[in-house]
Amino acid sequence: MHLAKDDIKKIIIDSGVVAEEELIAAENESLRSNRPITEVLIGRGAISEQNLTDSLADFLEVPSVKLERLNLNSDIIELIPESYAKSRGVILFEFDAEKKIGSLAMADPNDFETINYLRLKLNAWLNVYLATSASLKYALKSYKRKIGEDFNKIIEENIKATVGLKETGNISKIVEAVPIIRILDSVIEHAASLGASDIHFEPFRDKLLVRYRLDGILQEILSLPKEISPILIARIKVVSNLQIDIHNAPQDGRFRFPLEDQFIDIRVSVIPTFHGEKAEMRLLKGSLRPLSLTELGFSRQNLEKLNEAVKKPHGLVLVTGPTGSGKTTTLYAILEILNTPKVNITTIEDPIEYDIPRVNQTQVNVKGGITFATGLRSLMRQNPDIIMIGEIRDEETADIAINAAMTGHLLLSTLHTNDAPTTVPRLIELGIQPFLLASTLNIAIAQRLVRRLCAVCISSKEIDEQNKKLLNKQAKTLNLKIENLPKIIYASKGCSVCGFSGYRGQIGIFEIIFINDAVKDLILKNSPAHVIRKKAREEGMKTLFEDGLEKISAGFTSIEEILRVSSE
Repeated sequence: MHLAKDDIKKIIIDSGVVAEEELIAAENESLRSNRPITEVLIGRGAISEQNLTDSLADFLEVPSVKLERLNLNSDIIELIPESYAKSRGVILFEFDAEKKIGSLAMADPNDFETINYLRLKLNAWLNVYLATSASLKYALKSYKRKIGEDFNKIIEENIKATVGLKETGNISKIVEAVPIIRILDSVIEHAASLGASDIHFEPFRDKLLVRYRLDGILQEILSLPKEISPILIARIKVVSNLQIDIHNAPQDGRFRFPLEDQFIDIRVSVIPTFHGEKAEMRLLKGSLRPLSLTELGFSRQNLEKLNEAVKKPHGLVLVTGPTGSGKTTTLYAILEILNTPKVNITTIEDPIEYDIPRVNQTQVNVKGGITFATGLRSLMRQNPDIIMIGEIRDEETADIAINAAMTGHLLLSTLHTNDAPTTVPRLIELGIQPFLLASTLNIAIAQRLVRRLCAVCISSKEIDEQNKKLLNKQAKTLNLKIENLPKIIYASKGCSVCGFSGYRGQIGIFEIIFINDAVKDLILKNSPAHVIRKKAREEGMKTLFEDGLEKISAGFTSIEEILRVSSE
């Protein structure tokens, strides 16, 4: 941004969103990490990217645009070469060749060199708009839409070539041949372009099914001939450094896949099934910054509780929920708050999903003797102030974690329970004495991920009787009484932007139990989860379902999504 640092600080202060103390802390962090102060503030959750963009737009006296809400035309966008658009942070989203006028979204409307160059190149007047980096990143995906358009054609062409190669019988040569390489690379590129978190290769009697997990939901993408199943699995094994001649035992591996100007870390699991070997890939975009707690969906009330708990110098901070509910992402967001030069932060993870500056991150390696328990024991000798371990899953890890929290360390981890109050009996089941737990547990967070309504095709209406009945029925199942039903509900009809699903992206719903004196007394008495839950609700805890109702009222998600995850 071609703006003086003092101007940016003034814009932020005048916005009224960021307190002066927060700005000073962010400025110091900016100097230490050599990152723009705006990026630091957004990462800390002090200001949203949209609020900052609106303030900058007012200062620069240019309009702002939300590209994700427009029906973008890839033919117009491609009038500017992809490499130039990415390097300069620009998107041409409107263009009239006859009138010689267009609209240009930019990250920096003061970049007059770029503006003048594009006006000459396109021989047209360009009206300039300011857009957030997230909005530009979304629009830049339009350059990759041809991946989707050509995807089936590429796969079909290379399937024929692969089946022909299979007749040679030399599997080690076939897996290095161009056709099978193109099939696997195309599947990964296509999945990444759609924002998939996982790719499943599932063998059946007459086909190999390829499914992506998009916004937490599995969707069938391809059905490949059965003949190429062993070849494709062998190719996956080769790039993951696995043994291609082992077919009757599970194998785990990982590899890095180059994509544009970044790498995607891909974790691979291969297991034998009745009809052949099944492979699962987890796509980890480690080069992206961790999201802030606000971006994850924490309400102001829950943020206050969480900030109080994590600022304590020692104790346990636990995040619970099923696999795929975003627990680790929440831990990373908390680490972003705690990550200062004054503390030593060490982690033991499986896998490392984000590379965080100034944090010493260790990957679990069972073959090398590094498990959560052994890794944690070793980390204790590294003089840490704050420790994060990926998961507490056994008695040994739980015991070391409690001892770490008792001896002056702040320890963050995850646990598998259905709700926040169940965290207490679960840890007691793992052998932790109630008196130790009462003195070390600071906070327990339960969470789920729900799909966000597409902002392009969203519409609102008054809640009808049918939806009222559904919500009241679910509340009754959960032994809850709804005091205030949402008066307005939202739905998305489906459009080309969201793939006609009505949803795009995810947001969390949360249940936080803060361990105050009243809850500690119940822990000391080894009270069951339902008793702890009742007391926590009396102390102000909102359940997952209640937080979900607030997300419905705010237009983040739908009734169907909240009913889906709250019944898990």
